Formats: sequence, structure tokens, C-alpha cells
Amino acid sequence: MRLRYLLCCIIFLIFCHLSSFGREKIKIDFDWKFMLGDYKEAMNPQYDDSKWNTVNLPHDASIYGNFVKDSLGGTRQNGFRPRHIGWYRKHLNIKEGLEGKRIFLEFEGVYRASDVWVNGIHCGTFLNGYLDFQYDITSLVKPGENIIAVRYDNTFKESSRWYTGEGITRDVYLNIVDNLHVDRYGTYITTPKTGKDKAQVKVETKVINQSADSVQCRLVTNILSPSGNIVASRTSLIPLGKNEKFEINQEFEIRDPRVWDIDNPQLYKAISIIYNKEQLVDTYETTFGIREVDFNPEQGFLLNGRKVFLKGVCLHHDLGPLGAASFERAWEKRLDILKNKLGCNAIRLSHNPYPKYVLDWCDRNGMLVFDEAYDKWNEQYYGPGEKFEDHWKQDVETFIKRDRNHPSVFVWSVGNEVVQQQKKDKDTIESGVSLLKEMLAFVHELEPARKVTCALYPARYNGIKYNDPKFYISSPHQMAFYPDVMSVNYQSSFFKKDHEKYPQLIFLSSELATGEAGYDYFNYDHSYSCGQFYWGGTEYIGESFGWPSKGWINGAIDLCDNFKPVAYSIESFYSDRPMVQIAVLDKNKSENKLWNDAKISWKPMFFHWNWQKDEKLTVQTFTNCDSVQLYINGKSAGIESILNKKLPQLFWNVAFEKGKIEAQGIKNGKIVAKNVLTTAGEAYRIILEADRDTIKADGLDLSYITVKVVDKNGIVVPTASNKIFFSVSGEGTNAGVGNGNIMSDELWQANSRSAFNGECQLIVRSAGNTGKVVIAVHSKGLKPAHLILHTL
Repeated sequence: MRLRYLLCCIIFLIFCHLSSFGREKIKIDFDWKFMLGDYKEAMNPQYDDSKWNTVNLPHDASIYGNFVKDSLGGTRQNGFRPRHIGWYRKHLNIKEGLEGKRIFLEFEGVYRASDVWVNGIHCGTFLNGYLDFQYDITSLVKPGENIIAVRYDNTFKESSRWYTGEGITRDVYLNIVDNLHVDRYGTYITTPKTGKDKAQVKVETKVINQSADSVQCRLVTNILSPSGNIVASRTSLIPLGKNEKFEINQEFEIRDPRVWDIDNPQLYKAISIIYNKEQLVDTYETTFGIREVDFNPEQGFLLNGRKVFLKGVCLHHDLGPLGAASFERAWEKRLDILKNKLGCNAIRLSHNPYPKYVLDWCDRNGMLVFDEAYDKWNEQYYGPGEKFEDHWKQDVETFIKRDRNHPSVFVWSVGNEVVQQQKKDKDTIESGVSLLKEMLAFVHELEPARKVTCALYPARYNGIKYNDPKFYISSPHQMAFYPDVMSVNYQSSFFKKDHEKYPQLIFLSSELATGEAGYDYFNYDHSYSCGQFYWGGTEYIGESFGWPSKGWINGAIDLCDNFKPVAYSIESFYSDRPMVQIAVLDKNKSENKLWNDAKISWKPMFFHWNWQKDEKLTVQTFTNCDSVQLYINGKSAGIESILNKKLPQLFWNVAFEKGKIEAQGIKNGKIVAKNVLTTAGEAYRIILEADRDTIKADGLDLSYITVKVVDKNGIVVPTASNKIFFSVSGEGTNAGVGNGNIMSDELWQANSRSAFNGECQLIVRSAGNTGKVVIAVHSKGLKPAHLILHTL
């Protein structure tokens, strides 16, 4: 036993050494120079950028300043944010001793139409602002200082139907590898056979030799179990000529496999170790899961042989007050809320590639991913005069190869509500079907292990739309019959009829409305359908119904990650954790013009108990319990049961009494959940609540501070709208502020914010040093507050 332990320790130490050998991935997010405008000479190394702003990435250049309604902002689609041309410059030091190495400059996302120069030499143009790209800059750099220059152009007004942000919105890396190395996204891992006792794992590894001579390449692939032990190993020896690529296929048998599942997401790793003769030159790590994904017309979606009903939401890529600047911690927070509070087991990444760490989180935490490459098949991602047909293959190949090893990805989507499906013109429909078939075949050839779909607009055969009397008696659109899975937006009411007539079809609701508290969840048969994705999971900037709304107001969760009434309703459908939540209808606001002009699709309900004396109120509770007992100041207002109801809607008509209203959720005769609202007094002081009081001193970590205006008893004052002022000093900065009011004209990048429903939010970004972050908050007429965070 002791000898076995020592051997395991030795193997582990060797692996730790090997896993850091041969390649470097260096994040270069800090100390970039930035300036709005077009500077024709800024690509030149000698250009004087001393008066430019210094920024740290990720950076959204459009989120700063006032909202605008002119020709380059102004559109409701872009959230009334401005559109610019801008430049970045980076003074980059390259170390000595990199002979025999290849140096790649990788951008995870630049919105959009980026041009990149290194030391005055143009590396290339990349149009798609949502996808990562890299350039080989080996011959362009030298030891010592080098200059990277990046220009973007976000002035195309038809670019996406939502807020895009602009600039270098995601991380940037230097990738340093040997001339002999695993190619970019060069591994492809599948698990074609899985069983209780053993599983078959196939690993395809593409190796490239960029040295001046032929080499003798030896590939050793070790499979590590979720606990970190080597459970299988294979070696292949291949001669490679100059500039030759070679795909090496290896098969493994894994005994007693630990399966990836949504409740127990077990992850394996493949460590690809490359030798040039006997010299170790590269190590490449690929995380994967052993699992089976399948679909059939009788059961819908199956994971590891059992039916799983997809309980999901759709997302967009912005992060509220942070704009389109993408931070890993912000995504961790958002996804954790969706899975562990709302009860989602799936998300739809609409309608573009997301940062890689979003999928990494889903792998680690058991969240299924509907992975989508595009919205419309038109010039929106590429710019005016750029035909979609000229670009999609290259980008889809990168997208598929990048994401194909993630066990969380259960289906590919090649588009959403494409124009070719919406029009009634026969030639347009035929061209759409032809393009769809080409895209499906292309993805199948690249990645045959998963099914492919395309989310369809609510238009039926020959483009008949919902405002046509023939809509409800028509057949599915021609495009519905070609994808492996028929994903439809807002058409679940057709499932029964279409399932009976076309029994081969597999049904998935890629968009379902959150209106009327999301009760469309109960309007179709779940037994044969795959599941659904509410539009949308969170509010997002852009695609508003018009001023003053700055974005999609009908998300279940607001821009500051607060639940709205519809979110608690969805939680009651999705979550297994016993819950009950009280909401009170504001009858006066239901007649409010601003409320109706914003086209808010749920009733004006609020989570407070501050009303007028003896006011007649309608109280609703959202629950997944059998019944709810309601109390006002300890006196029962009655019990309501969801049993035998068509929809789980529980209402009480009561008169307001100052004090407390309490809902008790009852299951199997026992109280299993409670929710209490208490009448608040006058606003008295500010309190601060940090989601984490210790964050990494890496310049990228975040702490979300909830700012509450409370009375003397610590109860949030729901009517408080005090202007709150922030000061952040020490080893952190103010990354953004918000208050959940998407109709507010206040800035997201500011040192103040008004309370909304008694609360607002401050986001703190760490600096690059260990120490303390001191937060001081004050407002006229309120006792101030302060908070200390630690950076480690």
C-alpha cells in the first residue's frame, strides 16, 4: 500500500511537470492604450500614443457615457448606445530565448471588423466580432519591445439585433509553442460506446510540424480520471515532413467509467505529450466527459439512456452594467443563479459563439448547452457588402472545432429565425432550404457525434405567419424537415398536431415566452418533446421596444441578477427545491402608460408590503408545494392548493394591514418553505452586502456589492430612490453600477446610482496586487456605510 502511494505521488509530480512544459499561454489583458476615432498612422511602431487612455481588457468602448439617439447610436436594437471606430495599442515585451518556438497572438473576441498589426505589419482582418481568432506572429516580433495595434469598426448600423458592445471585449493571449506541436483545437474526443463496466474513448490528434526539417514525432496520450489518476495510455510514432499536418487516431478502453451527467458532471482529461525523437516539446490538455446523448421522436432528448426534459433559458452576451466586456467571474455568477436557484439544467447560447470559459463552467457544473453559431444568414456578422455565403464555412469550422470536446454541448444550431424562412417567395424559400442542407452536411462531416438544428421563426409552410388566418391550419415550414431536431420559436401549440401527422419529427421549443408568468410551460405534452428555453433568461441591452427602455425588458432576471415575478414562477416549474414567493399586484401601475408603452408582458407585481391602509390587494404566490397558507399579522387569510388546478396559480384578495404577510408552502402535510414580507418604515441608512469579501488579485476578478436602503430595523424600503454615491480605493476599481431599472437614463459606468425598489448594485474589479479594497457609500439624509474587501 505504501509503495503504491509513493508511485502515485511520483506519477502525479511527473505529470505536473509535463503539463507545464512545452507551451505557454500568457494573458496580455493589461495596460493597453486606447482612443476613440480613426487614426490612420496608429499602426506604425513610432506613433506617439502617450496621450491615449490606458485601459485593461476586457473592454467595451461603447458602454461609457450618455445614451444617444443619433444615426450611429439611437437604434432601439443597440440599446441607444453609440457606435464608433476605435484603436488599441499594446507595448509588449518579448523575452529572449524563443528560437525554435512559434508565437501566436490570440483574440477571444473583437467587436467588430478588426484589423491587427504587429510592429507595423498587417496580420489580417477578422469580421466576426463574436468568434476567436489568432495570427502567427513568429516572424514579426523580436526580443524586447514590440507594438501591437488593433483597429475596430462598429459603425455598421445593421450589425446584430441586440447590443453588441465594441472593442476588445474578451481576453487576449500570447501562445508560445514548439515548431512541432498539437494544432489549434487539434484534438477531437468521442465516446462512441459507454457502459457500466467500460467505455470506448476515441482521440483524434492533429499534429503540425513547422520546423525547417522533417521530424520523428512521438505522441503519448494519457487519459486522466476525474480524480487525477492515469487510467489509460497510448503511444504513436509518426514521421512528419516540413510544414506537414498529420491526424493521429488512438482508441482507449476505460474500465469502470465515471459518467458525465447534469447531477454528477464527472470530467476526464486527455494529456497529449509530443516528443521530437526523445525531446519533450509540447503538452496539450483536453477536458472531456464520458456520456451518451441521443434524441428520438417518442421520448425527445436522452442523456445516458434516460429522458431528460430540457429546462432552459436563452441568453445574450452582455453582462448588464459591464456591457459586452466579458469577465469569467460575471459568467460564473450568472450561470450559478440559473442552475442552482432558477433550476435550469440547460442554456441556449443565442445567437453567437460565447467565451470558452462559459462552456467550461457548464462542463464542471452539469449545465447542458444549446450551442448556436448564428442569428440571421445575412451580412449582419460580416458587414455591408459581405455575403454570408462567403464566410460561414470558415467560421463554423472554428466554432465546431473549438467547442466539440465539451460534454455540456448537446446540440449544434446553425441559425435562428433566418429571413429565408420568413418570406413567402418560392425562390427565397428554396435558397434557404438549399443553404440549410449545405450547413447541416458541413457540420455533420466536421462533427458527426452530435445532432444539428436551426431555430425556426414562427412561420409555417411557404412562410405563412401568425397574422395570417391560414397560420393555425398550415403544415410546418419546409425547413422543419431537414434538421436532426426541429427547434421552433413560439410554436409549441403545434406540437400535438404535428406529432400526430409527422411522427418522425423531434420537437424542441427553442424559444418560449415569459409572458403571463411563463405558463406556456403547461401548454404542450412533455413526454415526447425535448424541452424548452424561455426568452429570455436575463434582461439584456438592446432589442428594446423603444425609448426609454434600454433593452429587452421581459427577461425573467433583471440586469443586476435580481429575480422578477416571472423568475419565481419559472423556478416553481424548474426547481426541485421547495419554494414559495409572495408577489403583490399594483393595480395602479397596470394602467400606467410607461409600463404599457414598454410592453412589459407580466403583470405589475412587487415583493413588498408597503401599501395604503385598507387598500384592496391581489396577492399571488409562486410555489412548487402542494398548497400555500397565507397569514397577515399571524391571522390566516386562507389556504389555496395547486392540486387539481389546470395551472398552478394561487391568488388571495386581501386588505392591507401594516405589519407582516407570510406564505407557508405545504407538501405532504408539512411546512417545507416560507416567505415573509414586512412593512418598511422611513429610509434610515445604507447597508452593503458583498457576494464575496475575498477576491483574486489578478486584475480580473469581481465582487458584486448589493446596496440596500433600509429603515431602522434593517428592512429594505421599497419606495426609496435615493441617489447613492460610491468611492472605491485601494486594490480595486469601480467596474460598473446598476439598479435593475432597464428604463433608467443613468450611466452604468459612473460613481453614483439611484436606488430602485430600495436597492442598487456596485461591481468592484480587483487590481493586480494583494491588499484591501475600501468601499465607502453615502447618500443625502442616510447613514453612510463602508466595506472592506481583500485581494489575494
